[in-house]
Amino acid sequence: MKKLFNKSLPLLLTFSLLSCKEPTTKENRPDGDIPQKIELIIDGNKKTADPTPLISSAFTSSHFMLGYLSDKDDIQFSISAYMPDLQIGSYQVYDCKSPSECNEKVPDNNQIALFGPYPKDPMPPLNLSRIAYNAPQLALTPLTLVITSITDEQQKGNPFKTKKIEGHFSGSLAYVEQQQGGYDWHIVGKTTQIDGSFNVFCSVR
Repeated sequence: MKKLFNKSLPLLLTFSLLSCKEPTTKENRPDGDIPQKIELIIDGNKKTADPTPLISSAFTSSHFMLGYLSDKDDIQFSISAYMPDLQIGSYQVYDCKSPSECNEKVPDNNQIALFGPYPKDPMPPLNLSRIAYNAPQLALTPLTLVITSITDEQQKGNPFKTKKIEGHFSGSLAYVEQQQGGYDWHIVGKTTQIDGSFNVFCSVR
């Protein structure tokens, strides 16, 4: 059995080190308000917010990146969405490798949506993680990312220019495999439905 996951996984694991990362705690809430948040719902189950997970967001060149890490809930969730400019709108996010239907008209824009266990040493098995694909033959559709608001707002202590960004996302993610030397892609295990919303500071570089 040939397992083809994605070489973008290490990139997403290091994404948590990007700027605009901040675990919101009682100690850093100004006047009791939460400065940024990501609400994450996995297969209909809303994840806990205390202790608050590590939240990351950045816009670099042509990608908006959003990250959620929770050691308590054993979760990592990351989005890297291609957009030439950071602006309000709806975006289809999916890995253009493996079973996705990509060609000259649908180029590989190096984007991905990833859900999996919290990164540990040793790393959890890849088949515990899920990725968004555009593969109608497997009934897999892209994750939809919607940005509803972008405002100029500087995050205190951040050396980069920041914006406050709000929006939501929804998609069904899967782990897929292909027979050795063949073209018969199939889903291994169950798909995972990811829904949520966000209100975050985002570094703009």
